[in-house]
Amino acid sequence: MKRILLLSVMLLLAVACVKDIDAGVVDMTPSSKIINTATCATEGSLLVKLDSYVESYAPEVEGVAIEARVLFPQGKASAEELTTNDMYRWWVLSFDKGAELAVVAEAVARDERVALVEYDTIIENLGSDVAYAAEPASKREVTRAKVEYPFNDPELPYQWHFYNDCETINGGWDDGTVKEGADINLLAAWKYSTGDRRVIVAVMDDGLMYDHRDLADNMWVNEAEKSGKAGVDDDGNGYVDDVYGYNFCTNSGNIEVYNGHGTHVAGTIAAVNNNGFAVCGIAGGSGKSDGCRLMSCQIFDKSGSASLSQIAAAIKYAADNGAVIMNNSWAYSKGSYTSDSAFANSYSALINAIDYFEKNAKLEGVIEGGIALFAAGNDGYNVPSYPGAYYNNICVTSFCSNLTASLFTNYGTGANICAPGGENKASGFGTLHGISSVSTEYVQDGYEYRNGTSHSTPHVSGCAALGLSYALELGKSYTAKEFKQLLLTSVQDIDIHQEGTKTIIYPTISTVDMSRYKGQLGAGYIDAHRLMMQVEGTPCLYVKTGSSAQLSLDELFGAGSKGLTYQGVELSDAARSSLGISTTPTISNGMLNIKCTKSGVGRVKITAIVGGESVGGGNNMGGMLVEREAEIVARGSVADNGGWL
Repeated sequence: MKRILLLSVMLLLAVACVKDIDAGVVDMTPSSKIINTATCATEGSLLVKLDSYVESYAPEVEGVAIEARVLFPQGKASAEELTTNDMYRWWVLSFDKGAELAVVAEAVARDERVALVEYDTIIENLGSDVAYAAEPASKREVTRAKVEYPFNDPELPYQWHFYNDCETINGGWDDGTVKEGADINLLAAWKYSTGDRRVIVAVMDDGLMYDHRDLADNMWVNEAEKSGKAGVDDDGNGYVDDVYGYNFCTNSGNIEVYNGHGTHVAGTIAAVNNNGFAVCGIAGGSGKSDGCRLMSCQIFDKSGSASLSQIAAAIKYAADNGAVIMNNSWAYSKGSYTSDSAFANSYSALINAIDYFEKNAKLEGVIEGGIALFAAGNDGYNVPSYPGAYYNNICVTSFCSNLTASLFTNYGTGANICAPGGENKASGFGTLHGISSVSTEYVQDGYEYRNGTSHSTPHVSGCAALGLSYALELGKSYTAKEFKQLLLTSVQDIDIHQEGTKTIIYPTISTVDMSRYKGQLGAGYIDAHRLMMQVEGTPCLYVKTGSSAQLSLDELFGAGSKGLTYQGVELSDAARSSLGISTTPTISNGMLNIKCTKSGVGRVKITAIVGGESVGGGNNMGGMLVEREAEIVARGSVADNGGWL
């Protein structure tokens, strides 16, 4: 039986009951129009794709009363879009749950107007994350070195996944389980952008707690519906009362919060910064109502179940209502699909919706097309789960606070990028700390600890939102493909850290050779600062703290950098302080000689003469003066190649 999971420490099982069919009653020859199986399907529901667009559709099956509604409401679609976009050919059929599902599917498939019939897969959540509330910062003792934080949120020093200086924090980490640089380098990125309200991230999950003190100011709000009449589709988008998003489980604008999974994910992406409360979000702004916004697309209900039709409708809704990034912290469990074609052929409506988002979501002047991110899965399996593994989606794996792979993460071909997801010793996944990300939650003091690829994925979504925010500031614009390439190359080397062994204590004690993860976690682990520099177009030079380094200037001046005449190196006092530089850097033989004693970033300007040993002009024949800037990045751990791919 196929399973689908809301990515948590406890794997979730999809279940469905399909009644036996009396083969003597009806010819059960399989129809080629039926693209998946009735296993794990919603009783009393089918998805149908017609050959062409029709304004109304009323299928007839003897003895069965069927109600048909469009899967994707027309909203503001033009007449041309209705007839040319095959999204509007999908219908959802509802009928008595006592009717034989396979019999109805076969009967509907015989209709000449029908192109495809798809069983509406049901997802049922039978568990949740292992999670616990954190003590308030006032009750915990921070023993790490002093860091100058840009915001006053008391939990920021405990968010190791944002900034990790390898100092121990009581109440969250075990001694000896952290490594400097095991983070997304967010403090450095915040120097350039903290978010922009024009960037909207759709969270496909259970409902977001939209009135939470650390989320409310960064929620997407449909002003037409908020100020309109209850029970009326005031903005004409096909959905009634969708103020903060939409509840696709109940087909209403009433967002409901249950286990808080989506709220926690949303907090990692864009919890409100600098409000003196709880935690920070990656793209949460500066405290001036300037953070990226969060759209609640509720696909999981109180029981933890969802259906294929709900997910597909939610994805199109996100694209049509302004979201350009889509966070999906859920996935099918291991082995459900082993190829892109098998997945695409089995879930045509879902693939149609994802493709629609990637082609049609947009933010005018910044990005054409949407960025879809999915978790790799928590099975500890050497094949990542779908939809993340699908070639056009970004699939996110997980590492913990010492930069080794989280033992629950799926990995392998199809995985694209790695991000902090923690590791939980309570569940037997190794012996490390039990914190993935301290984020927003409807529990004691408003936040809690969780771990899983559910929580690594919003780190990449948040970085994407931050990158687009900086692009807005700079006036840069991208296609979705171009921005995905920037995102997937804004990474640090994760493979060099996959050494030694870890011990699994559940269900039995065993030892894992970490080398199995080398080359299997994606291109590397996300670096928010590096993304800012790629958006800006400024090269980065990486230095290991405490060591004298010689850095090639080829990236700044080309392959002939060794033959140039250099005039000098300029560093501001702020850059010297940030990097812990006491001796002015020098250049010899085209190499920058530098020593940084602190982890940090700072801008350096290097001047060289191109075409001679002196500058031309007047009575002189000489070269041209060229100035180039680079960002010096000092970290406790740097790849042998200096951080370049």
